[in-house]
Amino acid sequence: MKSAGNDIVALRSVDKQRTSQFRFYSKILSSSEQELYHQPQFAEMPFENYVWLLWSVKESIYKYLKRAIPNLVFSPTKIVIQNIKIPTVLLMTKSEDIQWENTGHDEELYSGKVIYESHIFYFQSKINKDWITTVVNDDENFYNVFWGIQSIDNTGYYHQSKGARTLLLKKINSFFPVDLHVEKNPVGYPVILKGIQNMDIPASLAHDDHFVAYSFLLNSAYKK
Repeated sequence: MKSAGNDIVALRSVDKQRTSQFRFYSKILSSSEQELYHQPQFAEMPFENYVWLLWSVKESIYKYLKRAIPNLVFSPTKIVIQNIKIPTVLLMTKSEDIQWENTGHDEELYSGKVIYESHIFYFQSKINKDWITTVVNDDENFYNVFWGIQSIDNTGYYHQSKGARTLLLKKINSFFPVDLHVEKNPVGYPVILKGIQNMDIPASLAHDDHFVAYSFLLNSAYKK
């Protein structure tokens, strides 16, 4: 199954006190994931960042699966992160940076393995002081998965949606310099079209507060 799934969380809009309450985070984290946080590698990570990191992974996988399972109901605790690898190089993107995209420097990313029923997935995440963004794949190799984020000024839904689509098309146009546009499938995922022709590029969009994000998958001929 080839698909795409991503998410972005604006950390400044997170309610830290609510996130730390068991009745809230227990709806997101499985019991094993709650235990995972107590491992030494997470000593420097605030608990609210951990919760929203895992949320972004689960939301990304939900989007990935919806393409193949249109009636799927989002059940966060049924999507279980098995392990999380901490970046070997913790380069925090500066808060004033308005755009970021993955260029293949995986040593700067959080990564791990996820199980949902009989499905196995892998994720990569980038954490900034202002945001967490995640992308997922059904393969450990992300060499032909492209993803990035950008800040926007207006947080209205129309501007968020337009900003995400514009950012996605700008990146895809770097590979295919033709007139493309984005439509929404009835299930909710984006479809990349050239006129009425479906380009068959699995893509995903996300937005939260002042940030928009994209991910898409190209065939093996295209690499970072």
